[in-house]
Amino acid sequence: MLERVLIAGSGGQGILLIGRILAQGGMSGVPHVTYFPAYGAEVRGGTSNCQIVLSSEEIHSPVPDQFEAMLILNQESAIRFIPRRTDNTRVILNTSLCEAPDAGPVSAIRATDIANDLGDIRVANFVMMGAYLASNDCVPAEALEDCIRNELSGKPKALIDLNIKALEIGMNHREVRTAEHSNSRTTK
Repeated sequence: MLERVLIAGSGGQGILLIGRILAQGGMSGVPHVTYFPAYGAEVRGGTSNCQIVLSSEEIHSPVPDQFEAMLILNQESAIRFIPRRTDNTRVILNTSLCEAPDAGPVSAIRATDIANDLGDIRVANFVMMGAYLASNDCVPAEALEDCIRNELSGKPKALIDLNIKALEIGMNHREVRTAEHSNSRTTK
């Protein structure tokens, strides 16, 4: 098993948080896991991404050149990273904030709009994580929920519950496949 994941967006969107949680959740059942964060000097508003590798074999480099999955949360990241996809890369795109810059299938979810409907735009990252889980079962949802509770243990219970609810909504979204430059929407 080899799953290389890129999560990209802007600072303040919780990119590194969900990457760290995915890596921690992966350690519950995957023998080899790496987590490699990258972000600009400016925290909020600057670019942010992380790469997670989950593997049954030893990992020789934490920085892959190809990905099985990309979670793209903003337009700048779509422009930068989607051209690096391969024929086998699953792209999960936050169509509230961006559209695909090239032809090719993507899994579209209005993560920011869904988070706003839930009452807190900050949970869009967990909506995206849920959409990723819907396309891959290498990390069980229960393990991620436990990691969310542990990572956010000092936060109010209502916020922890909201993040878990956002994850669940993302896992249950109806996927829309797009092939051209479009801003396709999904239903909730």
